[in-house]
Amino acid sequence: MSFTKRNTVLSSARPGNAADQRKAEKQLAPGLRPSPLDARPTTSTGTTSLDQLLAGHGGLPMGTCLLVEEQGTTDFSGVLLRYYAAEGLVQGHHVHLVGFPLEWKHQLPGLATPDPKSKSALSAAPHEEKMKIAWRYESLGNASSPGFSARTESSSVATFCHSFDLSKRLMTSSCKGSIWPTPSTGPPTLQHATPSSVSPFKAIIKHIKAKLETSPTEIHRVVVPSLLSPTLYASGCTQPSEVLQFLHGLRALLRQYSGQLTVLITMPTSLFPRNTGLVRWMEILCDGVIELISLPARPGAAAPSDKKDPKANEQPQGLLKVHTLPVYHEKGCGGAETSAFRETLSFSLSASKGLIIKPYSLPPMEEEEHKEKSPASTVRISCIGGRYLVFDIEDVVYIRRHHGICAILMGTMPQNPTQNIFLGLPIELYAEEARLLIDKKVAFVADEATVHLSQLKTMDPTARSAYLQSLKMQRKTAQLGFEDAKAKSKAQYKRRAQATTASSSDNPNGAEPASSRGEDSLFDSRPSQSAPAAKLALPAVTPTTSNALVASGGSVPIQVPASYPLYRFLNTRGYYITPGLRFGGDYSVYPGDPFRFHAHYMANNYGWDEKVPMLDFVTSGRLGTAVKKSFLFGSQQPAAAGDSEVAEAGEDVRVFCIEWAGM
Repeated sequence: MSFTKRNTVLSSARPGNAADQRKAEKQLAPGLRPSPLDARPTTSTGTTSLDQLLAGHGGLPMGTCLLVEEQGTTDFSGVLLRYYAAEGLVQGHHVHLVGFPLEWKHQLPGLATPDPKSKSALSAAPHEEKMKIAWRYESLGNASSPGFSARTESSSVATFCHSFDLSKRLMTSSCKGSIWPTPSTGPPTLQHATPSSVSPFKAIIKHIKAKLETSPTEIHRVVVPSLLSPTLYASGCTQPSEVLQFLHGLRALLRQYSGQLTVLITMPTSLFPRNTGLVRWMEILCDGVIELISLPARPGAAAPSDKKDPKANEQPQGLLKVHTLPVYHEKGCGGAETSAFRETLSFSLSASKGLIIKPYSLPPMEEEEHKEKSPASTVRISCIGGRYLVFDIEDVVYIRRHHGICAILMGTMPQNPTQNIFLGLPIELYAEEARLLIDKKVAFVADEATVHLSQLKTMDPTARSAYLQSLKMQRKTAQLGFEDAKAKSKAQYKRRAQATTASSSDNPNGAEPASSRGEDSLFDSRPSQSAPAAKLALPAVTPTTSNALVASGGSVPIQVPASYPLYRFLNTRGYYITPGLRFGGDYSVYPGDPFRFHAHYMANNYGWDEKVPMLDFVTSGRLGTAVKKSFLFGSQQPAAAGDSEVAEAGEDVRVFCIEWAGM
């Protein structure tokens, strides 16, 4: 028996713990908060979705370094740097800039103006008015949302992550911190003609260490843009002895000042691929490594800033790969089980929301260029040599998508008929498939040999004239193609003739080439100048199909096997059916398209009064279980007099499943 009031959370915590926690947060420096996993101090990167990606700590833990690699010529990693630096200046941190001059601060994005109509600007409901759900799941929605408590907190609590607008510039009045340019890493210029004997990387480490010693209670951020890029760093900086010592020095400072310093580095992998040993060592020396892969822009797509298409901002502009996570706690996983880094991630950039990282999902299928055959259209099934064939690709797509007819590709290439690995049109239908389409009144079967000859004999003058006109149009199209090829051949012959004339005029001895002397050389591959251009004969146009000649055909009787009622019964329930001989049954039954699903059932058909030995059920059931399928068998009940409509509906079929289970 329980003496605890219902809907009361059992906890050993004292009532004053929440106040103590807020007091502890106030003791931290501005822009810091404890990690929800192990309470270590974390700071924001300026990008909320990136904070949520960092091993579940809700930010970049202090004393860590994050390396952002980027492929291509885009600068999404530069946007992350600007957000990282702008967040530091707004929070009152010291930002150390490597490579760029001090004027780079004028490119930082400005603070976004809150929208009074947005949901985040409205005051939160009191705790008593919240929906009563399981208390342990109450904070999961906030943690997974892009604006996790960083931009929805009340004004009494300091903002952990600010909102920035790329269309604006950071005002001096908003900056509480300071930006410090480090010694230059670029090649020597006219003003500094004599290069310094001290390595620029060592000077940077010395500069950052001096600033850390002079302000032991302040928070520092180091911005390293486009590491090893030849536009920002001298050629000597690309030596492994230089860059690896620089990363070792940064790592030592991060461990020594683990509560004051964070580093964000970007690097172009187009210049320095990840498969090189130097880049691998650099990744090992960094606490976290992510990679940005930009996707090619779709032609005709709206720009992200286009207000007419608000969904354009949601389209992914690239993929994001997480190679290593920046922090690992004592469990050894760093909160990886609560993050989405194992999924395929994508990112999109907009001026108001910044860089948004989310799981990648395929866009919805757009309308195809060719118009799909309407249900009212009829599919032409050609009966040739007792085989049922479909030649039109639109018919193939239609019957597969709307009627679950897979059939079998059996066409080969005419020039290489032995290449049977990649088969093409036409497709061959089984008798059950052809009969089902006819019963659904979406297809007709035409005996090509008989209908073709009879149509030619009984064709009226109007149809004959239209058919001949279509042949003339095909011949005219082919003639234009031949004339184009003939013009190209003449131009090529003319260029060769001019080259031969130029080579003979440059001959200092005045000797004529063998071809001009009329000598036939067995090894001379140059064309003769006197030879006229070969005429390209235009062959006659032979129609490959009789669709234009035969508009429709009569019904051809189809002999279906006794298992057709079971096939029709399963097809009307939305199943895709293929031959099941390789699994020891009549059919293999799929819950969807076989390209996406495995077969769930192995089906056999029996007569209604047929006596089936028990050994057949045992062997079929065990075989189906062995191939991870259920054994399904069914039969059609004989129709009584006047029950033809019930038989057509397929309601007279009874099916059962058998699974082999252990005892």
